[in-house]
Amino acid sequence: PLLAILEGCPSTRQRRAYRSVWRPMGSFTTAYGKHKPACGGACLLADVGSMNLMPVSAGLIIGPCVLWFTFVAPRLVLLPGGLVAPLVVAVSMCLSLMALFLAWTTEPGIVPYVPIEEKQDDTTVDGETTLKRNPRKKFVIALNGQHYPLPYFRAKICRETEACVERFDHFCPWVGNVVGLRNHKYFVAFTIGASVVALEVFVSSIYIGTSGQLSEELKAHERAVALILASYTAVIMLAVGGLMCYHADLIAQNESTNERLKGVFAMRANPYDQGVLTNCYNFWCLPTRKSYVSSENKEDDVPLPLLPHGQP
Repeated sequence: PLLAILEGCPSTRQRRAYRSVWRPMGSFTTAYGKHKPACGGACLLADVGSMNLMPVSAGLIIGPCVLWFTFVAPRLVLLPGGLVAPLVVAVSMCLSLMALFLAWTTEPGIVPYVPIEEKQDDTTVDGETTLKRNPRKKFVIALNGQHYPLPYFRAKICRETEACVERFDHFCPWVGNVVGLRNHKYFVAFTIGASVVALEVFVSSIYIGTSGQLSEELKAHERAVALILASYTAVIMLAVGGLMCYHADLIAQNESTNERLKGVFAMRANPYDQGVLTNCYNFWCLPTRKSYVSSENKEDDVPLPLLPHGQP
């Protein structure tokens, strides 16, 4: 009986083959442009090669923070209230890295699109009708068996990822993803966290590097590291902090980077603008809609955007 049981058991090779074929799939099973399922279908990641600088972004935050905790923080904790700064930096660093990760892994708001041929009228020359050849093609969004123009979703086909994204803002190599409707808040949260980290490191490093109170105790290399960190974080504050302020203005007016650069609302009123407070509340507090391209969404259950967006 024991031999029969052993003969009926699958071999190691068979078990491995079974696991490779029947591994569980998550919500995403189909690639859209360069967005491909990853982590067993748990997320869609943009396969953009060297344009994905997300690891570099993480390194630009983690590296200076490690130096700060090694050389500057030990001097701060000796001062009255010195534990506050390390706590703020640690929390801000973790939140900014979490927001960076979510901005990278969150499906940005992809909507399926198809090409269609534009109807063109025939031309008449000397009483003879001439058919136009090579009709132009345009892309439309395909949902619920219907076709919708891209502006209806405030969408654009991203050049870098070849995916059509609702409320397209821009493609950001620093997060390795398109910034759209579903991950815009994570992108802005990342800029806020990185700006707070840079500000705290800058102020504390300047204080430690130039403080006369610590001049006798501070070693030369510690002072040098503090001043280098202050210079580095000053650049980060100007770059990332400026980006944060720019997006804060976009949020207040319910406008995307793509719409502003194209001047969509330069000559007419923005129908999505409902006032600063309402715009900010809708951006930060309303739940993120479900993905249109997730396998958990049935085709007839996909909600369509309303005009103005999010409001009846």
